[in-house]
Amino acid sequence: MIKHTLFLKWWLMFVAMLVGLTLLTVSGGLTTLWQEDSTKLSFVLLGIFAGMSTWCGLKTWRLSNFIDSDKEDKHIVERIEGLMEVGWFTSDLCLSIGMMGTVIGFIMMLSGLARVDVSDINTVQGLIKNLGSGMSTALYSTLTGLICSSLLKVQYFNLNQAIDQARK
Repeated sequence: MIKHTLFLKWWLMFVAMLVGLTLLTVSGGLTTLWQEDSTKLSFVLLGIFAGMSTWCGLKTWRLSNFIDSDKEDKHIVERIEGLMEVGWFTSDLCLSIGMMGTVIGFIMMLSGLARVDVSDINTVQGLIKNLGSGMSTALYSTLTGLICSSLLKVQYFNLNQAIDQARK
């Protein structure tokens, strides 16, 4: 029987995410994200995601040790289950931060409309620049928030399933 199956499932997912991040970095995706997201909320999201993924891994390791050791100390399961709310909250927080980036991007995008003089080519060019910058901020922050939230939810769902199994 393979020991620490629960942790190994988490580890496989974590390594897959690291490979994806590496490919994104090598292809210039993180540089593009840095340049296009004026608010830098995408990097705040990536930092939260990295921290909470690591935290989930630590909790998964503890629960995996408990399951494999056949101990009767149910307090470990209850403590980890109590801390699960932090993970679920953080995954929803990622969505909220992504949506804040969307709203900020739209505000940036539409901020120049009131003072545009269509007869002056310079103001029209400035408006187009604002539109592009605002839209890229909105879309990149939304996409990053959705991806981080989804990946966190998968990790915490797996941990939650293991908690339910450990109670039986």
